[in-house]
Amino acid sequence: MELKRWLMVGVLTAPGCAATFEQLQTRAALDFECQPAAISGRRVDDHTMVASGCGKQAIYVETCTGENHTGCTWLLNSTVKPAPGG
Repeated sequence: MELKRWLMVGVLTAPGCAATFEQLQTRAALDFECQPAAISGRRVDDHTMVASGCGKQAIYVETCTGENHTGCTWLLNSTVKPAPGG
């Protein structure tokens, strides 16, 4: 039982398993010229997010450089445009 718990902790905390929401916030904040905490996200599919914040929005896709879904981050995949209603 103890081994299973440590294996689960290792799986949940393994670095580079997928692009994180914090990575999305950091990238979008640079593109939107605002603070990361102001960025929200909406998942489109397993590898696509729409980031919104500071009156702007853009589409980001997850990209991974390593095998088995490692070395992942978010890549801007659209123009930055005004958010609807913003």
